[in-house]
Amino acid sequence: MTSTVGYSDLQKSKDDYRTTLRYPIIDSTLLEVDDRLSDDNIFILSGTSALSSLVCSHRLLLAFLAFLGFFLCYAQRNGLSVGIICMVNPSVDNDPATYNNNSLANHRNIPASCHQHTAEKSRLPGQVLLWPKSTRGFLLGSFYWGYALTQVASSVAVNLLGPKRFLAVLIFASSMATILLPVFSKLHPSLVIALRIVAGAAQGGLWPTIFRFWSTWAPASERTTLLSFQSSGPSMGTIISLIIGGLFCTFSLDDAIPFIFRHGWAYFFYLLGGLGIVWSVVWLIFASDTPATNRHITLDEKEYIRACKAEEKIQDANTKIPWSAMLRSQGFWCILISMCFSDFGLYAVWTVVPEYMSEVLLFSIEANGFLSALPHMASFLVVMLSGGLADFIIGKNYVKRVNARKLFHGIGTFAPAICLLLISFLDCQRRYLAVALLIIGIAFNGFMMSGGYVVNVGDFSGVHSGVVFGICNTISSIGGFGAPYLTSIITKHKSALEWRVAFMLYAASFLISAIAFIFLARGETEPWACDDEQDEAHEELTEVKRKTSVI
Repeated sequence: MTSTVGYSDLQKSKDDYRTTLRYPIIDSTLLEVDDRLSDDNIFILSGTSALSSLVCSHRLLLAFLAFLGFFLCYAQRNGLSVGIICMVNPSVDNDPATYNNNSLANHRNIPASCHQHTAEKSRLPGQVLLWPKSTRGFLLGSFYWGYALTQVASSVAVNLLGPKRFLAVLIFASSMATILLPVFSKLHPSLVIALRIVAGAAQGGLWPTIFRFWSTWAPASERTTLLSFQSSGPSMGTIISLIIGGLFCTFSLDDAIPFIFRHGWAYFFYLLGGLGIVWSVVWLIFASDTPATNRHITLDEKEYIRACKAEEKIQDANTKIPWSAMLRSQGFWCILISMCFSDFGLYAVWTVVPEYMSEVLLFSIEANGFLSALPHMASFLVVMLSGGLADFIIGKNYVKRVNARKLFHGIGTFAPAICLLLISFLDCQRRYLAVALLIIGIAFNGFMMSGGYVVNVGDFSGVHSGVVFGICNTISSIGGFGAPYLTSIITKHKSALEWRVAFMLYAASFLISAIAFIFLARGETEPWACDDEQDEAHEELTEVKRKTSVI
């Protein structure tokens, strides 16, 4: 049913009413104007929920494109973790695997029951590069050197250039660096490190840009749903890259073919980079900096988003960044601490799990990619399913927004901390249990992505969310290049005992993140991110809500 509010009730014309209240909206209810009654200045308030209006909307299409963009970027980022196993000659480390079963077992204290898994395996044709373990640690971590450099700069640049074009440029640059990786890999590892730094620098602007983008596109009631859809892209990108990366390892062509086209792993990087370039073109066609400038969006959807943003009292995109107030705010420090420690554990798991599968659990290269991908599959499903759940329990007032964020972040950090701690006491004798615990831990980490600190940034910082995320992500990127290199030092002899120390370190980082977020999180827009000029309009909106009943 609907109820009507006539001109005599509001004492304003429709145009004046909209101008004063800046396209207000009553909670999660759409304001619809019946064309038949428009001449009489009568407004129809329809009880359509905000979530249902998301179906078949242009912002849902943009969320899907954002998902694909993040999917490709994280496939480019993490594909090297499994690809490097296919590329490097194992004899470069004087690996005992090239000797015999007994010498390997004695060197790494492998239990007798696991000797069957240590049988010497023939080197794959694609394993031709001579990069020792220390060099591989630098290679895996070099991406995050560039990643750390551009976070803050990107969060400022996106306000000048606009998120539409800036995001397309970032993913295009990352894709080109990925395509060129096989071309330069034979020449010298320093060239590959340079390409990874370029890719990292490009991807360093992803999150600040997308937060800036959604600050004008995502209504508060849909923020978790839209961001969780996009936030599942990293998990799915990692999944696919680990699976198909292992498959591409299994073939190589004739030696007469030039090196850059000879091995399967080269085509893996060409595929990821080529798709990223195609994505950049598609994004430029369908996206826009704001709903008002989009040529594909309907008028109803455009006005719905404007109404939601008016009620949120979010500052205009051109508002100067309140640096002092922002850096002193509790919400900022909450994100900084919780992100730094959770990202350290997460980056470690993303980059070193394939090595752990090979060195401790003794899985073959063929099985490694699939098994390494299973935890990310589980995380993807959790992110997709739990994003709408967070919006639901907040919308039903079961818990306050800030408590929902604490709940989701707590589940997403305590669970992997416990699972990683348990894994540290397992070896190849219970290798499938170790895989199961990895799946459970990373799956529950999806709650952090769908309703924890990732979404919480937008709750309190408005259009400045890109800057907040950029600064925090810059500092947390230390874990990106520190975790794999530190792991390569700790696990120098590839023994289960060394890996136990590494996994305990990862578990502790998740635990610290959980505790910090629970005590410091903020759930509503902070004063420095509010637009005081909209206070009067917001008060009038409240009065209209009081006078109007929606059945």
